[in-house]
Amino acid sequence: MIIQHNQNPIMLPLSQRITLKMLRYFYQVAQCQQFSQAAEQLNITKSPLSAQIKELEQALGVVLFERDTRNVRLTTAGKQLNQECERIFDVLETSLNRVAQSAREEQATLNLGLMSSIFWAGFGDALHQLQQTHPTLTLNLLELSPEKQKQALLQHHIDIGLVRYADTTQIAPLHARSLYQEKMVVALPTQHALAARKQLSLQELRDAEFVMLRQENSASTALIRQHCQQAGFEMTILQEVVEPNTLLAVISTRGLLSIVPASYANLAWPHVRFVALKETIRADICALSATASHPLTDALLNQLSQALLNPQTSEP
Repeated sequence: MIIQHNQNPIMLPLSQRITLKMLRYFYQVAQCQQFSQAAEQLNITKSPLSAQIKELEQALGVVLFERDTRNVRLTTAGKQLNQECERIFDVLETSLNRVAQSAREEQATLNLGLMSSIFWAGFGDALHQLQQTHPTLTLNLLELSPEKQKQALLQHHIDIGLVRYADTTQIAPLHARSLYQEKMVVALPTQHALAARKQLSLQELRDAEFVMLRQENSASTALIRQHCQQAGFEMTILQEVVEPNTLLAVISTRGLLSIVPASYANLAWPHVRFVALKETIRADICALSATASHPLTDALLNQLSQALLNPQTSEP
């Protein structure tokens, strides 16, 4: 009897034969659909890029690209790997950011996502009080739109997001809590026929022409439109802007109206008056977080809420 022994080494699992570099290179080619452009964006030459792709195909035992003289197209296997890479990179990014977040918590460092308009509600003073109470606390302020804050929270890039009430609906798995209650008011030019009123109802605004914040930047515009629809009319929006400062400038120069958080009045913009709204449309400043509760963030949010409610008098 002849007994033959297999001289080949034990095959390593794919996870040990395929490197993250291979996947990064593959993903870049898949996005560009050209080796030359992908190599340029990766800051390498085509030769090592092609070698990595070939090694990846050999390890998987599949063909990932259909090639011609200029472009490449993903095969069925390539399309599947492209989808898997997106998931892998997303999980990797989230996991690494979670590690960084854990280190921030240990070092008393907090990444805050915010919109600039919350400073008009006294956030600057509240932030100063918080820093005085916690001198060893490091606060990193990152100005982000509400949607970008939500993405950053899910990826653990920021610890808390500060948004308006309208941006706290349908946010699962994120959590929200109100820090400062605020209502919407009507902003209109001082020369407008309704500017002398002490209060206005939505019905009285049915024929008005509005300037509003872009809906992709603020869910408050959609919330206001819903209230107008409930009042029996559709808003006539002639212009949408990104920044609150631009919104107030348009009101003063074009004669358009808007519905904004009451704290906008603290900016004292020339030729713009703010009138109370009969209907209640919430404009609360709310905190978003990825976890329902954490000792550090809970304590800081409680103090921040108190500071917003009880602003300190500025020193002479």
